[in-house]
Amino acid sequence: MSHGSHSNIRALQKVLALTGLFFFVEIAAGFLTGSLALLSDAGHMLSDALSLGVSLYAASMAQRAPTAQKSYGFIRTEVLAGLFNGVSLWLIVGLLMYEAAHRLFTPHPVNGADVIVVAAAGLVVNLISARMLHQHDDLNMRSVYYHVLTDALGSVAALLSGILIWATGWFIFDPILSMVIGILVLYSTWSLIRDSINILMESVPGHLDPAEIRNSLLNCEGVENIHDLHIWSIGSNSHALSAHIVIPHQNNPFEVRGRVEQVLQGKFDLSHTTLQMEIQENCTKHHE
Repeated sequence: MSHGSHSNIRALQKVLALTGLFFFVEIAAGFLTGSLALLSDAGHMLSDALSLGVSLYAASMAQRAPTAQKSYGFIRTEVLAGLFNGVSLWLIVGLLMYEAAHRLFTPHPVNGADVIVVAAAGLVVNLISARMLHQHDDLNMRSVYYHVLTDALGSVAALLSGILIWATGWFIFDPILSMVIGILVLYSTWSLIRDSINILMESVPGHLDPAEIRNSLLNCEGVENIHDLHIWSIGSNSHALSAHIVIPHQNNPFEVRGRVEQVLQGKFDLSHTTLQMEIQENCTKHHE
């Protein structure tokens, strides 16, 4: 395992421990104070913990060697876990939204001062977590970093709810702010669900344009035509491509393949490729 992988895992472990501990503190405080906003923010904390757990599990599973039955290895474990976590969180948010709508018409008493203290502590936890993740710039760590920042906004919403209740005595602010937090959770987890489904459906990764890749390969010396071009994701950060490359008979297929692979690696960061070289006489180049 590389030094970067060790560093990432250590940071994720620390943030997961901190986030998981405060999740239990916040959910207990939510029940004790009667604050739905705190319970909603606890749900957002849970989404962070699940996201961190998935990242940790994926990091460890990615180190396992492929087997005869699982030739791609265990990279897609993170995809299945991410989809499960995302759908579970949406169900939790649905229940919180239902309760919040009920409390709009029948507000429950909430201890505003206690909410202020717990929400402020939650904000501090989120900021500490964000600081620990900030120096790690790979895509997986950056996604967790932005997720924690979104949760910090949830803590701000819960804090604002406590302040407004403490200042005005209007308990209606609690369900209103809990709905805001719920929307934040839905927003932050939607990309997780969408990306998981896209990977399982073997869709083209969003940052890659098949037309651009095709045109770049057709411009390679010795490439006459391309067909059966497929691009998909094995995992969130692992992508693959397969294609049939048609070349004229006078070209060396190994040299053409080398040029194609160089373009795929250098321009599109695609190193996991399967290229079928087909020799064809009297063919013309097609820019489809």
